[in-house]
Amino acid sequence: MTATRRDDAASAPTASAPTATPTPRRAGLGRPFATLVTGVLTSNAADGFLYFAAPLLVLTITKDPVAVAATAAVMQAVPALFGVIAGSLADTRDRRLLMITTALVRAVVLAGLLVLLWNDAVTLPALFVALALFAAAELTFDIASTASVPDVLRDLRGLERAHGVIGAGQQVLQGFIVGPLATLFFAWSAQLPFAIAAAMVVASAVAVTALRRMLTPDAATAAPTPTDPAPTAAPTPTPAEPALTFRERFAGGAVEVWTRPPLRRIVVFSIVIGILAGFGQAAYAYYMVEFLGVSEAVLGLVFMALGVGGVLGSVSVHRLAARYGRRRTMLGGVILLAVGFAVVGAAPVGRWAPWVAALGFFAAGLGSGWWNVLAVAARQRMVPSDRLGRVSGFVTTVYAFVLPVAAMLGGWVTRLDPRLPWYVTAAGSVAVVVLMGGMMRAVDDVATSPSTFAPSSESPRTSPNPAEESPRA
Repeated sequence: MTATRRDDAASAPTASAPTATPTPRRAGLGRPFATLVTGVLTSNAADGFLYFAAPLLVLTITKDPVAVAATAAVMQAVPALFGVIAGSLADTRDRRLLMITTALVRAVVLAGLLVLLWNDAVTLPALFVALALFAAAELTFDIASTASVPDVLRDLRGLERAHGVIGAGQQVLQGFIVGPLATLFFAWSAQLPFAIAAAMVVASAVAVTALRRMLTPDAATAAPTPTDPAPTAAPTPTPAEPALTFRERFAGGAVEVWTRPPLRRIVVFSIVIGILAGFGQAAYAYYMVEFLGVSEAVLGLVFMALGVGGVLGSVSVHRLAARYGRRRTMLGGVILLAVGFAVVGAAPVGRWAPWVAALGFFAAGLGSGWWNVLAVAARQRMVPSDRLGRVSGFVTTVYAFVLPVAAMLGGWVTRLDPRLPWYVTAAGSVAVVVLMGGMMRAVDDVATSPSTFAPSSESPRTSPNPAEESPRA
């Protein structure tokens, strides 16, 4: 979706009486953004092939739902150990080269896993090690690419649109292409999804090589534009800042989050919702295939409903936010997510299971599309570009310390009752909206510039902004 830029309309020449004023062109997001999206979506497709096929591979080794949940836990535990490092690398290294390197690392990991598959030598420990290495490289790629979005945009007012494009593309790939194909290919040959994933990460590395140097952390202030006035005097050299350790960057990310009350509230809310979702879907492969009796080939088609909902959510969110406000749209997305999980948990065993589960996945995809686009865009509006990496690394690290525990708990609860994790997530999400929805009041006040929400030197209780006075913050 595109929109007319206000600055374009304002700068249009005034037409004379006999000449019609030309209709302003709809502003695009630019070729650098399109190049970045190509690399991101190709990489995301590779991740999807691995993550859809890995739980099914576990089911060929064991039918234990805890082992299936451990697959997710392993990939989620990596950010706890590597999140700050990845965020620091995104802030201090050439993000373009960082994305290329991590894509090639994933290709090597997948090649090793393919060798084990072809020799029928895959074990759970070997698979978990491969998943951990892959997840570490993927995390670094994702943080670097997410932090690069503001760098490649001509106007920060396009952040919602940009993340909507990325979100819609990811949902199309995961729901319409990767999900159905990964499970169908796995039913044909266990090696095929992993081979395709290896080819896709190589393709993503090739796409990212086309990006310009604007993806470096200081690209936004690298040089004045030709219209900038020439300086009247030579600038005074600024002493170089000492290199920060990973611990200092972790602390820096924590400070950025803590001293910006609106950002802090979004982070806390997102972590709670993420924990609930991780708990509910940790053993989804076991629930769908072993409990409901959905075949592996049909499982991917069920996930197409998730893609449909995700696409509709991603492409419609900016209009809904403009009409109803960011906060209402985000909280409405969480409610839809809860409804979707409840419907999936209530799916009957037998031939109707795919249809009912598809309905639930559609609602969950629609709600997650609304929430994710607005949450990421709001966070990027509050944080300067050169600090996005460390903030993302800090948030990811905190999130990942508890998410693996939630996934393992979900696996254990699935042993007791396969439906219970889905119901717990649905009820918990509604409770979070009721109890914590007030924390999101300031989201509607987010301005179009990150500098608007500068860190406060005061206690949150003494902030002059009434929206920052919530005692829950």
